[in-house]
Amino acid sequence: MLLGVTQVLSRKLLNIPIPGYIDFIEQSMVIFAFFGIAYCQRLGGHVRMDLFMAKFSARPLYFFEAIATLVGLFAITVLIETSWLHFLRAYQLGDSTIDIGIPIWPAKLVVPLAFSILWIRFALQLIGFTRLFVNPNAEIIAVPVIEDVTALARHEIEDALGEEAAKQAKFDETYRKTGKK
Repeated sequence: MLLGVTQVLSRKLLNIPIPGYIDFIEQSMVIFAFFGIAYCQRLGGHVRMDLFMAKFSARPLYFFEAIATLVGLFAITVLIETSWLHFLRAYQLGDSTIDIGIPIWPAKLVVPLAFSILWIRFALQLIGFTRLFVNPNAEIIAVPVIEDVTALARHEIEDALGEEAAKQAKFDETYRKTGKK
């Protein structure tokens, strides 16, 4: 962000842009875009179809979660292979950025590495959901626990304002579960 502000100000006020600014941004975006994916999956922070899954509990829920995780595992396996080949091509050709010639292959290597971490996360979740399908009363390990709205709001209040504020927060219980007053 500081680099972006400096780029805008130096270009506008001094007519001296930062050489290679776009190249640096292209390279750094890969890190921000891909390294957080597995962590987001671990937290269950990705977009989900909770309307469908909320109708199930215990064994059927864990079955459908395992199936969805298996589909994700297959998709990420394909993405790992193709992104690896894309990295290899850039490395072998000596591909570089247009402006100042930064090698592109390190940024392209980040993608299959980050996807490999996500693959491991999916594999752990598949084992966890399969274990819960077999024994629904087992302790929940290695799978994201989707919190209700109140618990999620408390965590966000705690992150923003501290633990005391989260404990003191009061929520309207009117619409809980039934959706009616």
